[in-house]
Amino acid sequence: MNTTRAAANNGRSGRRAGGYTLLEIALVVTIIVLLVGAVVPLSSGFVREQRLRESVRGLLVLAKTARTEAMTTGRAAAVVFGKSGFSLLGVGEEEPSDSVILPRGMRYQILPFAADKPLRPDGQRWIFQPTGLCEPLTVRILEDEAWIEVRFDPLTAGIEEEAYFIP
Repeated sequence: MNTTRAAANNGRSGRRAGGYTLLEIALVVTIIVLLVGAVVPLSSGFVREQRLRESVRGLLVLAKTARTEAMTTGRAAAVVFGKSGFSLLGVGEEEPSDSVILPRGMRYQILPFAADKPLRPDGQRWIFQPTGLCEPLTVRILEDEAWIEVRFDPLTAGIEEEAYFIP
């Protein structure tokens, strides 16, 4: 009986031939699809958050520059809020110099101190006094349903508080 079984195995003595089965390949492909499906939505939220934060960073740089310029020259400087972004109006300048233009599809609102509701930007000025003080201000930058809101400190022109929603 042993000779019949050996002939049926063609001399392989119970070892499996090299390669992968269809089941193993299907399992690996399924795992890859699941991983890609989980990573794509996470990365789109990350990219949106980075765009929002970059706009906030641009406004922060303009605010710090305006404060520094006002303190060093002894004359007021301002950040101007336009429909498409923010600009620095330096001491003695008639036209804004540095500007931050928001990416397409992004908008923002400003909430000056003691205002009841947010305002759409339309030429408002955020004044920085030679003492380094400025009016407290809250800015909300929006893209679709995502938003980031920052409140600026009137003493340092730095970000005092931040809130965000990134779906």
